[in-house]
Order: sequence, then C-alpha cells, then structure tokens
Amino acid sequence: MNNKIKALLLAVVCCVAAGCGTASGNSQKQTTDATSFESEYASISLLCDVDFWEPPVWDETPKTITGDISKKTGAVLNVIETTQDADTQLKILLLNDKLPDLISVVDSTAISQLVSSGKVWRLDEFLQKYKSDSHLLTSFPEDIKAELIKRDGAWYAFPSHMNSEDAREKWPPTTRYEIVTKYGNNNAIIWNKKLLEMADLCVEDLKTESQVLAAFEKVKNIEVNGEKVIPLMIDGSVWQDSTLLFLQNTFGAEWLDENDEYTDIVLQPQTKNALQFLNTVMNCGYAQPKQINMDVKAIQDALQDKPYLCFIGNINNTGVMMDEWISSGTILASDGSVPVFGISSRAQTGWISTFISKQCENPEKIAEFIDYMTSEEGMELWCMGYEGTDFCVDEDGYYECLLSADEVEDKKLHIWWMFVNTAWERSTIKDETELALSDDDAHTAYARDEHVSIFDSSLYQMPEGFISSESVEGKIQKSIDEWKKQQLTKIILAENDTVFEQQYGLLINGLRSKGIEQLNKKKQEGYLQNCEEYGKQNHKINQQKGEMAE
Repeated sequence: MNNKIKALLLAVVCCVAAGCGTASGNSQKQTTDATSFESEYASISLLCDVDFWEPPVWDETPKTITGDISKKTGAVLNVIETTQDADTQLKILLLNDKLPDLISVVDSTAISQLVSSGKVWRLDEFLQKYKSDSHLLTSFPEDIKAELIKRDGAWYAFPSHMNSEDAREKWPPTTRYEIVTKYGNNNAIIWNKKLLEMADLCVEDLKTESQVLAAFEKVKNIEVNGEKVIPLMIDGSVWQDSTLLFLQNTFGAEWLDENDEYTDIVLQPQTKNALQFLNTVMNCGYAQPKQINMDVKAIQDALQDKPYLCFIGNINNTGVMMDEWISSGTILASDGSVPVFGISSRAQTGWISTFISKQCENPEKIAEFIDYMTSEEGMELWCMGYEGTDFCVDEDGYYECLLSADEVEDKKLHIWWMFVNTAWERSTIKDETELALSDDDAHTAYARDEHVSIFDSSLYQMPEGFISSESVEGKIQKSIDEWKKQQLTKIILAENDTVFEQQYGLLINGLRSKGIEQLNKKKQEGYLQNCEEYGKQNHKINQQKGEMAE
C-alpha cells in the first residue's frame, strides 16, 4: 500500500476522542450551492463546528462518491459555510429557530444547548418513524448508547469514531489494533530518524529530561541544506491540550492529592515541572515562541519545509510519514516521579455528535442518508472508494488501497468524519507495512513503556449535568479555564527563572481566588459517585514527590 495514503488513513483510524477534539485550524469549508442547479435530489443542510474539516463540493455526477451517495439516498448534502465562530453561529440559529437539518458538533456546551432546547430529534424516535428498518435500531453498540443516554438523557446523537467493547464484539479488531486499542494515544514525543542519525543519537539514550534537553542543545547548530536544525516543535495553538498534557503525564502529574481526593492537575508539583521544561526549551531557543499560535496546516507545512528534530503533542496533527519518525516513549522527570497514563474503562461518546433538527423538511431522506452513511456499504464507498480502481480485497477479506496520496486527496476519501466508525475500520484494514507498524509504535510507545503506571481516567469524567454551566461551580470552571489559557502562556514565555516564579505564583493565586478549592470539592463528589457506580477507585501513584502549589 502507498505510504502516503496509508498515513492519511491511519491518522484518522488511530485517533481517539480526546486527541481528535483538540486540533484547530483556519481552513474554510467548501459548500454546495443548492440554488445553482436543478437537482432531482432533496437538499440536506449540515453545520459542523470542526473548523479544520474540509468537505468536498457535492457532485451529483454518477460514478463519483458523492454522486453515488445521492443515488443511494435521494439526497445531496449542503454544508453551511460558517462566517464566524461555528458554535456562536449555531447558538444564533438555535435562538432564531433556524437550525440546519443536521448539526455535527464537538463543543460540549453546544451539545447541551441542543439537547435542552427540545428542537432536535431523539435518534431512536426519528428512525422508528422514518426508517424503521435502519441497522442503527438493531446493531448500534449498546454500551455507547448507554453512555450517550447518560450524557444527554436520551439517545439524541450519532457519535463519530465509535470504539467500545460492544463495537469490537461486532467488528473484531486485527491483532495489531488490539494493542492500539489498549495503549494508543495521540499525544506523544517523536523524533526525526534522519536527524537523530546525523547527530549520532538514538532513542534509547533519550529517556530522561536531561538527556532530551542535551539532545536539543547538541543539534541546534547542525545545518541541513543550509538551514539550522530546529530542536523542537510543539503543538501550536492547542499546545495546552496536547503538548502540556503529555508532559504532565510523563512527569507524573495526577488528579488526586496525598489523601486520594480530587485535585486539579495544574496544582500538582509535576505540572510546574512540565511548565519549567517548556520554559527552558523556549528560553534556550530549542522551540520558537511563535509556535504557540500556529494552526494545524502551519505545523504541517513547517515540519515538511524545515528540519525539526522532535515533536511533542498530538502526532496526528503533524502530517509526517511515521516510518520516518520514532517515539522514545516517556521523558523521565529529574525528580523521580513515575509517568502516568489514563485509560478509560468505559465506552466513550465519540468525538463529533450529530443531531437532527425537528424543523428538517425532508426527514425520510435524512433518515436514508444517515442509515446509508453509517452502514458498512456506505462506509466502504466513502472511506475506500471503488473496488478494482481505488482498493482491492485480499485473500483474507481485508481492504488494500490502490491510490496515491494525491488521488486520495482529490477523491476526498474518509472525509465524512461525523460518520467514522473506528471499530469497523480496525476490523477491515489489515496493514503490516513498515509505515503502519511505525504509526502503531508511535501511538503506543508511551503507554507500553515499562516505567508507566496506568490509571482509570473515566473516573474523573464528571457525571453528565453534575456541574451545569449556569451553576456556581460551572461559572467557576469557565473563569478558571480562561485564566489557565491566559496565564500558562505567560509562564512558558517568562524570560528568566525569576519571572517564571512570579508568573507561576500569579497562576496559582488566581486559581485559588477564582474558587478552585470549591470546584475541587464538587468534583470530589462526582469522582466518588463514579467510583461507586463503576466499582473502582484510583490511588495516588506519586506519593511525596514535591509539594502541592500553595
């Protein structure tokens, strides 16, 4: 299989809900101008708040993917171009009773507003009325449905990137994907193999904080084709959700205090160590301050155009050929803290949630459209294309792609992210090329590292509605989130140790003044509620490793 196309497919196949939800960009959506031609098909409008999603212009021509979707469903999709922040635009449409037919969102506030508005269908009721023979009514994974009902009060949304025990029972993963499912994570540290070799470095010697910093120092004056090597790229404008999160994990920051009570991870001493690491790489010139404002496309262009030794963050955002990079797994902190990694023990609600407006004009066609796009026949078409020209099926029944990267991009394969079924994909694509296995290794190297201690991250997910946006704690949460976003940037860009300590002190004092202790107490109640419901409990791993922020 062509390396580039396999990388494009695996970037989506290997993503999990937490990593996918973090990326951002400024790409403009392409839309179908439903008024520019006479169509025999019903028009379905869709708004999506993933701002880096780039769907194709809908083409009704036979023997095109969108054309054949229209032929099967009797509908064309009209993607609404967002003229401002998509969630703000959606809120206005909701207030004005002008919801599009389909609404695909990742924002939790938008999801809550849609559910509470009473203006979107329960998915089961909609299908029972307009498509009673839909496969979704009989074969949808029950554990995912249960979590969706727990989140929304009923089954309202179709979730993207489904992958759970029930889903894997229906679509059993290949052996390699069993490992990815257990240990996979998008946030990682990866190194450019060629530059490592040029600098006489190997990943076995890049396991500690001091070794990593020494490697950055070693390469900063090396030139490749007249350009100096840049030691590190962080994950652009989403660095706080990916780069920092990886460093917090590998430096041993947890969500519990010494008494096993819920405590915001930013208050942990290991988070300060992670911030000090980032401050060091900025002040030493290993990474560039401008990186914190880069979007996904800018990161990908930079990694392609200039010699970068290392990337830390959501590796699905890089666009690199993973067989040309390698992960060193963990960065062991100088204070001896144990690296930690959270794995959810329960089904997740996916990344993108798709809702159906009760105002939709063509409910029968919408039901046909959703049923087809989520069916195995439909997924084969828009994920893989046409058998014989775009893909073939091997003797074991697995798909193999026949296209180049440019052809995949032109055809917009795998672009309908709101209908992606990860479990299905991992049961149908068996690829053991160097690129595929390198991609697996990059996503799993951290959690498979012998130094890492694993905990159940699902216990820290607050029960749905436990903290509403209008409650006192909800308002505290919003204020704290805004303060973190603002102050964390100032900390890593502090010009010296004195300013670092000043800015860090401002962060902690600001969190306390905004009510983080009250929020922690509330979340402790939610954590204990989860422990009781699921019959599990976490315990602090890094006992007496530094002091909590005062």
